[in-house]
Amino acid sequence: MHRGLIPCSAAIAILATLIEGTTHRADAASLAEVRQNGSLRLCANPSALPYSNLADRGDLAGFEVELAEVLAHEMGLELGVIWVRNAGDIKNLDCDVLMGVVASAASYYREGLTGPLTTHLPLRFSRPYADSGVVLVISSRTSVRRLEDLHGQKIGVMVGSVEHEWLAKHGFRVSVFASQEDIIAAIEAGEIEVGATNPVIIGWYRHEHPSTAVRIPDGYEPDPALHWSVSVGLRRADDALLAAVDAALARVVEQRIPAQIYAKYGITYLPPSDAGLR
Repeated sequence: MHRGLIPCSAAIAILATLIEGTTHRADAASLAEVRQNGSLRLCANPSALPYSNLADRGDLAGFEVELAEVLAHEMGLELGVIWVRNAGDIKNLDCDVLMGVVASAASYYREGLTGPLTTHLPLRFSRPYADSGVVLVISSRTSVRRLEDLHGQKIGVMVGSVEHEWLAKHGFRVSVFASQEDIIAAIEAGEIEVGATNPVIIGWYRHEHPSTAVRIPDGYEPDPALHWSVSVGLRRADDALLAAVDAALARVVEQRIPAQIYAKYGITYLPPSDAGLR
């Protein structure tokens, strides 16, 4: 079975990757080696707020960087960040983890979707720590509250994305954009009234533009094919390292730390659910 690493945003398109299997290699990194190094090494984009950020934005290092730091500290380690802009470079770098990967989205594969495919990485997957997916974003000018309300109206999508493929396959009219941020800008400008984005992107946009009327419809529920849970992706991990990450994640989620970190960026935290793994 294929397992997918689906990007949360075009801003981190370096992670727009399909992952092949969960088998780890003979040179798997052991928990003992990670502890000897004293740090858990994260691969992250240096300019991908709200996910990760190297520039000086006060205490906003990116919610995935902050969550990875809490995870590392829970394991008795420091966090080391390896900054990478291009997907093809990840396989040559010595990072231990990637945040926000989709370990299982059975409905995505059942429908024959492929999404963006840029490289292959051998990963193992932690327990899920949050739900994610694709949601509608609307302007104040529209009465649309769900996909069924579109009635032939075009919906803005990022070109080549999972949602682009799924919506077109199911007969919806789409207007394509280079990024999810461009979709929101088009809604603000009145060029379109409805778009499809990751909830992280619209949450961050509203955080940075508190007067905006662009929003997710109240009570909106994503289609199961566009709904998944996200995990930590581990490179070259042995069983002990995977188990240690899982145990630390369980404690972090139980303490509701992800919700506190997400809130700093205007993002609504959704705990992992069975729906995200169907």
